[in-house]
Amino acid sequence: MNTYSEEVNSVVDIRKNRLRRTLLMTLYESGNTSINKLSKLFHTSIPSATTIINEMIKEGWLIEAGTVQARAGRPPALYGLNPERYYNLVIDINLRETTLNIFDLNNRLISQKAIHVQLVNEPSFLNRVIAETNVFLKEENIHNQRLWGVGVAMPGLINSRSGVNQTYRNLTLSGCSLTQVLSTELNAPAYLINDTQATTIGEHRFGLAKGKSHVLTINIDWGIGLGILVNGEVFNGSNGFAGELGHIQVKPEGILCHCGKIGCLDTISSAIALIRQAKAGMEAGRITILNNYVSHPDEISTGHIIKAVLAGDEFCIDLVGMVGSELGRGLATAIHLFNPEIIIVTGVLAETGEFISNPMELAINKYCLSDFKTSLSFKISQLGNKARLLGTQAFLFEKLSKREFMV
Repeated sequence: MNTYSEEVNSVVDIRKNRLRRTLLMTLYESGNTSINKLSKLFHTSIPSATTIINEMIKEGWLIEAGTVQARAGRPPALYGLNPERYYNLVIDINLRETTLNIFDLNNRLISQKAIHVQLVNEPSFLNRVIAETNVFLKEENIHNQRLWGVGVAMPGLINSRSGVNQTYRNLTLSGCSLTQVLSTELNAPAYLINDTQATTIGEHRFGLAKGKSHVLTINIDWGIGLGILVNGEVFNGSNGFAGELGHIQVKPEGILCHCGKIGCLDTISSAIALIRQAKAGMEAGRITILNNYVSHPDEISTGHIIKAVLAGDEFCIDLVGMVGSELGRGLATAIHLFNPEIIIVTGVLAETGEFISNPMELAINKYCLSDFKTSLSFKISQLGNKARLLGTQAFLFEKLSKREFMV
């Protein structure tokens, strides 16, 4: 008798937790809604939906957020997430800089802090990030009880099962994952995601990929990353490594890539490659307004090159055009493999706008079968690097809601 009763209670609890989790995700993704709409979503009665709403209000998850206009009678109440129930920390890491970002549950960026620490050639990288994070959380009065979780977006081969970045193994001691270290040091659950995959989630939930099912996101940053959306889901591959477009070989007689292979797309089309090409041109005496920005070629940055491009500098426009052409040729292969509806260009070099997108489109037109281009659109992200932050927050929110209401 007791066993049967426990089984019944278990089934009820599982269903209730599933509904509660669905409610959190619905309000997170779609905003405030009414009990009537929720009951239809849950395929349950209005009294049952009301009970769940009231329970979650008592627990501090939800708040009454006004009313909706009605044609007649009493206007129905709207309910939404309580933005102050918890806060999330998003740590956005790239090769040259790391930012700390605090989001509330309504997806608002509350505060942001930049840490000038390099991912490479910085033995104390993780210790510095943790120390700066603790100071930042203290400054923002986000103590342990208010921090729901930590999401980390960074480049590299990230094993989705173990939470280990295979590219930057030296960040932690052997056998210890980055997420384990952060969870222990910050006293909150931590989750790790590849930066381009995070960008793809952000574009799908909040940007140009919203409502799309088959999307490619090309991230032109210090390396080249490809985000892949298949049937509305981010495609990760068996270990989470899918999308390393930057490491397809395009120049068999090219230069050595940091991965150890020869002639990768990264070696001719990344921000690092662009800086190297600009330096070589300046040292060879090419005429360019870059000479007005720096006193020595070694001081050149992507910011200088982008500024020169937008100012009409012929040398820099040619460099960016060559980068775009090579990227378009590489993308043509991906288009033949995945047949996307839209390609979204993002990353630091996307700031050059049509100077890079036009050569990419021309190369795609040249190397793609015509049938693949019939319904394909090609656009520069409107969210920019915000897509990565929002995508990491969305990824983290889903992980935490599953953890909070386990089924």
